[in-house]
Amino acid sequence: MKKKIETNTAPAPVGSYSQAVVAGDFLFVSGQIPIEKSGEVILNDIEKATNVVLDNIEAILKEENLTLDDVIKSEVYLKDIKDFEIFNKAYGNRFTSDIKPSRVTVEVSRLPKDSDIEISCVAYNKKN
Repeated sequence: MKKKIETNTAPAPVGSYSQAVVAGDFLFVSGQIPIEKSGEVILNDIEKATNVVLDNIEAILKEENLTLDDVIKSEVYLKDIKDFEIFNKAYGNRFTSDIKPSRVTVEVSRLPKDSDIEISCVAYNKKN
């Protein structure tokens, strides 16, 4: 089974991809950048940008009755690795379960809409 997930409580995709796709017991969330509901892209404030991205991911997860506690893997793209410490603290404040997701964090030269961060993730739906 494969199913497209779409919600208007998170920004619409900026390209030809789905916000998320369910495949079996897994939800694959596409990379989210820090776009607020107003459409504003948060720039030059990695802490706020991280929280906006995670808010958007939470909105997508909620469509399948999932939370950040169900995330098993994340991929983080930072425009500047010097932001790692501030990002990591904001990220850690949101992932509070005993088992944190596995994660990769890399510096990249450029992200969509010149954002400073993008996060994608995979969640496990143990409720199925």
